[in-house]
Amino acid sequence: MSKAATLRWHEVRDAYRLIGECRDLGSDVALWHHHMLNGLRRLIGVALATGGEGLWPRPRTIAPRPLSAYGVSIDGAAYEAFLAYHRANGPAEDPFFRALRTVPGPLVTLTRRQLVPDNVWYRSPTFIVYKRPVAIDHEITSVCRVFDDGVCSVIALHRLDGERDFTSRERRLLRFFHGELGRLLGGPLKSITEPAIERLAPRLRETLACLLEGDSEKEVAARLGLSLATVHQYVTALYRHFRVHSRAQLLTHILKRVPLRGLRD
Repeated sequence: MSKAATLRWHEVRDAYRLIGECRDLGSDVALWHHHMLNGLRRLIGVALATGGEGLWPRPRTIAPRPLSAYGVSIDGAAYEAFLAYHRANGPAEDPFFRALRTVPGPLVTLTRRQLVPDNVWYRSPTFIVYKRPVAIDHEITSVCRVFDDGVCSVIALHRLDGERDFTSRERRLLRFFHGELGRLLGGPLKSITEPAIERLAPRLRETLACLLEGDSEKEVAARLGLSLATVHQYVTALYRHFRVHSRAQLLTHILKRVPLRGLRD
């Protein structure tokens, strides 16, 4: 690694500070995403920062299926172009995303020029329709796999026409930030894909409420008039539903997400 690409201590400090601020807002998906993008816009110095989550089991699928999309910009027109891009399912036709599909690894952070040459990019509908009208040019995108089912986190930073391309150190900084942030998704940072309590069957909701009140499986069976074997099946189903492997993980996850009230509603 060249000296120019080595992260400086204040960049690492600022990255961790931003991650900590996102953790404080972690129970609100939209809020922590917007704060993260605003922070990255200032940290790396860009006109437009976008991101969200998508279903993208690379390399089988050409482009991600967006599950959430957020953006912050110093330019209203650039933000409107970002919205139009997603309304038209822009990632499916974007040559940058098509090229990213073939890059291996759970965390990929690359500039557009590293994968798509200028003569292809500047002739693409993605650039002509959505980027050129609002003077957006250089882009760096980071894709971090969050769950084994192909759910990923995506961050994309964009600079205006005439501004310099992203440096190797800026790419390393974004990769470092996204790697550290990605460890928290589905934990301190709520994911849009997290199973909702509201989708649980009534008996599973009742079982969960009893567990949150401190009951053992035997006590849950007595309170709900169920057999111990049935309650154990319900608890196992709750583990699968919330992607956890123990009662402690289940309770920690739920208590960070919702108040106790409402589980029996």
